Amino acid sequence: MQVLKFVVVGMGILIVLGLALVAYGLVTRVSKDDAGRADLGDLDLKLPPGCTIAQAQASDGRLILRADGPEERGCQQVFILDLSEGKILGRIHSRMGDAQNQ
Repeated sequence: MQVLKFVVVGMGILIVLGLALVAYGLVTRVSKDDAGRADLGDLDLKLPPGCTIAQAQASDGRLILRADGPEERGCQQVFILDLSEGKILGRIHSRMGDAQNQ
């Protein structure tokens, strides 16, 4: 009977220690996320004169920007930026053309 008491007490101590380790892991992970964010710095989107940013949407660590303005100046563009690295992943241009080229 004495052995059973030691086993139960030992298991209780292990459960408490396990919960403490899980709590410690959560706290350190959250603090690393706040401190480890990349500084985006300055990004040059190189928009033609007269163009404006019409829409911005963040999704899955990326920022999608839609530029608007006169089509003849090449303002119709979409930029995809990586928020973790702070760089432009891609740019989509919209150009005037006839429907046969599509």
